[in-house]
Amino acid sequence: MIPDYFAIVGAALGSLGGFYYLYETAVGKVQPNRVTWLLWGLFPMIIFVAQRVQGVENLSWVTFVAGFNPLLIVLVSFINKKAYWKTEPRDYILMAAAIVGIILWAITKEPNLAILFSLVADMLASLPTVIKAYKYPETESWLAYAISAVGFGIGVLAIQTFTFENYAFIAYIFIINGLLAFLAARK
Repeated sequence: MIPDYFAIVGAALGSLGGFYYLYETAVGKVQPNRVTWLLWGLFPMIIFVAQRVQGVENLSWVTFVAGFNPLLIVLVSFINKKAYWKTEPRDYILMAAAIVGIILWAITKEPNLAILFSLVADMLASLPTVIKAYKYPETESWLAYAISAVGFGIGVLAIQTFTFENYAFIAYIFIINGLLAFLAARK
């Protein structure tokens, strides 16, 4: 375990992976699905707010970075002719899951419900990109995901208190970035 302020270092490093993907999006090297990236931006922001409400300090900034970079990527993707917007019924179900989590949070005053529903929705939103990275690794950036995984891994190491609001999303984002880096590196 490392001091919790290293979560900020991890967030900064994780954002470098996001900025690298942003660059590769701008120059047309990757083909992001705007719906997936939009969802990857929205769900962490819900989790960030739920973490802050519960007093999660430095670790919450890892979550913020995990959501902010995808929102930037969605914006930049509009200059990339290879990026696409493909909604499926699953996308609406995922958004509904996040909304249910927020409503349950409002009713029960339990922010971990918002974290849980947003986390599950984020996991499900990741599936199309995981499948794409497996089938077409050349459409993804293994380096961007690897850099992010290292940053988020530092965030995991900075966890001092193992409560759901502290570790759930950070551990997940570390694992999913590592998986995507591995799958995309198989080019």
